[in-house]
Amino acid sequence: MTIKVSACIPVIPSRDVQESLRFYQTHLGFQDAFTWGENPVEYGGVSRDGLRLHFYLEPNPEISRNYAFRLEVDEVDLLYVACEAAGIVHPNGRLENKPWATREFTLLDPSGVAIRVYQELRV
Repeated sequence: MTIKVSACIPVIPSRDVQESLRFYQTHLGFQDAFTWGENPVEYGGVSRDGLRLHFYLEPNPEISRNYAFRLEVDEVDLLYVACEAAGIVHPNGRLENKPWATREFTLLDPSGVAIRVYQELRV
């Protein structure tokens, strides 16, 4: 079968979709937010550099706290400084070089989703 895959869009659990959208826009530079549903917003999304993230309302906090994804960036050190100043770096996720040739750190969104932000190291 030769079907081209053109996108992969994570659908991320959120205890408050509006709050999640604001977080990703403010701290990670996403834009073009959309929402569906009212009081509360049940679904929404943002995009940046061709990447799209969608969020669905999930009131169970355990679901969000057990969800994670990786986000590759080109200036991990600069983003780390900004995230540390905003107080969103996971306490056990400080910036460090990993043996698999990445430099990475972990941050938490308002729902507790872990985002592993990394940059590949040139070896």
